Amino acid sequence: MRKILKVFSAFVLVGAMCLNAQASDLTDLYQDKEEAESKKEEAQAAVDQLAAEKDNILAVIAELDAQVANYNAQIAELELQKETLNGEIEVTKEELAAAEIEEQEQYEAMKLRIKYAYENGNVEYLDTIFSTSDLSDMVNKSEYVEQIYEYDSDMLEELISIRKKVADAQLKLETDLAAVEDIETEVNENKEAIEIMIEGKQVQANNYNNSIDDYEAQIAAIQADIDATNEAIAAAEAAAAAAAAAAAASGQTPVIHYNGGTFQWPVAGDGGGVVTSPYGPRWGRMHQGIDIGCATGTPIVAGEAGTVIGATYSSSMGNYVLIDHGGGVSTVYMHNSSLVVSVGQTVSRGQLIAYAGSTGNSTGPHCHFGVRINGTYVDPAPYLY
Repeated sequence: MRKILKVFSAFVLVGAMCLNAQASDLTDLYQDKEEAESKKEEAQAAVDQLAAEKDNILAVIAELDAQVANYNAQIAELELQKETLNGEIEVTKEELAAAEIEEQEQYEAMKLRIKYAYENGNVEYLDTIFSTSDLSDMVNKSEYVEQIYEYDSDMLEELISIRKKVADAQLKLETDLAAVEDIETEVNENKEAIEIMIEGKQVQANNYNNSIDDYEAQIAAIQADIDATNEAIAAAEAAAAAAAAAAAASGQTPVIHYNGGTFQWPVAGDGGGVVTSPYGPRWGRMHQGIDIGCATGTPIVAGEAGTVIGATYSSSMGNYVLIDHGGGVSTVYMHNSSLVVSVGQTVSRGQLIAYAGSTGNSTGPHCHFGVRINGTYVDPAPYLY
């Protein structure tokens, strides 16, 4: 009989050691998973920041492109003005040449009339006319006006005026053309400066794309680690469940089995706390539990009877407790300031397990309460209300 008891005691001890070892392995897996998810969140935050900065760069590029388009429109308008001015200059050149010819012809006709006067005996007048080089001066001298037929005088003055107006018009057109060319030069210089800025901004945008690609590669690698950890956690939970079932079948340890019903509210003091963040999408990912705001040091209690299979620190979860309630149901309590239970310990409903805090990835003191069913996080609300 004693021999049988010794063998049975040894069997129980080995079974307990196996359960504790599995619980320790499970704790390590949860910690690895949370650290990986924390790194993934950091990388995703970096990607989001880079994407926002890249969007700003692209917005600047769009503005610069709009400026270049505006400069191109200005240049096209200036080219049109230049084409118009050049056409008008050519016309005025032709008009000026025609005016000069007509003026010269009129002058030649006037000389013929003067020659006629000379042939009739006015020698002094003829000598004076042919010794005067300035036609305008000749016309304005009153002493010769009476020698010129009224028709010739009026016609010559009109032709001189026309020639002057045409010449002035040509000068203005050429001045306008020079001004347009100066403006076009300035616009082209501005356009070239903007295009250089665009090239620089495009380089920046490409650098952001490269950085985003690098981070997204990191995120993919981290996600692969998370997926592998999830598979390992599921396998460990299955192994723990199998070990617990085998122990129960052998009558070694009592089996705690959750049979439904609501859990006790996990925050015992501080008026029960206030829900500050529900279960569901948050910051681009799933918030796998509820956050209950409460003061640091507020007592945190087990929602239901079970076995502690995780009680340690994680960079993302902080000090946390994971309780297996049997039947594939477990609860987790994160970000505590300190813990009062350890792995392998059996706890009862409402038993003190930790004190609230803000350890790990947390923005303030609270209790993050999560419920897992067969290895998957679910909304805790139906289990609390």
